[in-house]
Amino acid sequence: MAGKAAYVACNVYVSAGRQGGAPILLDVLAKAQQRCQYLRRHKVTASPERNDHTGTKIAHTKQLHPIALVHAFADVPYDRSSFHLAGTADCVADVASLIATQALKGLAKIFDPVKATCNSSEPDEEPGSRHPYVGIVDHVAVMPLLNTYEKSTGTRTDDSFQVSFEAPDANGQTAIQIGQAISEVGAKVYYYGSADPDYTPLAQVRRECTKFFKSGGLKEESKVDTHATGGIYGVATVGAPSSFVENYNIRLSATCSKTMARSLTKIVREKDGGIVGVEALTLPYSEGRYEVACNLLDPERGSADMILKAATKWAENHGGESCIDKAYRVGTTAEQCIGALSNTDVDEHDKAVYHRFTNYMSSSA
Repeated sequence: MAGKAAYVACNVYVSAGRQGGAPILLDVLAKAQQRCQYLRRHKVTASPERNDHTGTKIAHTKQLHPIALVHAFADVPYDRSSFHLAGTADCVADVASLIATQALKGLAKIFDPVKATCNSSEPDEEPGSRHPYVGIVDHVAVMPLLNTYEKSTGTRTDDSFQVSFEAPDANGQTAIQIGQAISEVGAKVYYYGSADPDYTPLAQVRRECTKFFKSGGLKEESKVDTHATGGIYGVATVGAPSSFVENYNIRLSATCSKTMARSLTKIVREKDGGIVGVEALTLPYSEGRYEVACNLLDPERGSADMILKAATKWAENHGGESCIDKAYRVGTTAEQCIGALSNTDVDEHDKAVYHRFTNYMSSSA
């Protein structure tokens, strides 16, 4: 079990975000918020001297909540939703496991693995805009938030290892706990980052072990979406990046072709000589538009502001700023997580999160 004073952040991504899955997703959110409320009432947390994710010391006199559901987001065209937690490692493992298992059990009853979406009476007008995915609970990322001087001591043993594997950090151990809960429901789990003995990066796991890059809007025209393994539940990639990862998307107007969108992707993506720590994909969105979806693996050196600046400069050579419909974050920042943990009015915060989530699912973007 990870040390109680180790604070982590966790993102749980679910392959459902449209009206067909709305009742189940809202129920999952409500149950997660109720669990957070219970843990806040019953968990007593120490407040040792600690560092934030940048190494800056945080005053030990400021008491933080043990858990917060910081944000919940749904994207209708992508048919994808996400739940964003922050808190002590043990509490995050508890609530994230609840979210993942409840989503798996609930959505499996109505999920069509061939259409790769929840059954609904409404026609699927834009199947090509779906976000790439590999399972109902597609991805869980557990990231360091506040570094303490306590060491994780948990282990994992499964069919892949001849000996037990001890995670070296709190976020790795937390990821393993969540992954085990997902596995117990019936989904196939692939680990990455510090939850994996080889520290395999997420992109490599997706490429070598799943069909992520051949699914959703990335699949070939004639192909049908299906889970790689894991039956009705599919696959979940679960892991622990070494630092806090941010997500930032640039949505382009319908005047931008796929070729144009790909040119922007290459400008911001590190492996093509772009911004440090930025992974990027060109994804079809809706109404003939494309998005450049970015993972910021090192937001201290490769920030959202840098991506927007590069995109704005690119737009000047491609028809002006009207090329960019919207630039927006998916999920949270480390500062946002810490702010939620220190919020003195958590009830109002929870109500606002629930209300926004409801609005996201009723929006066509």
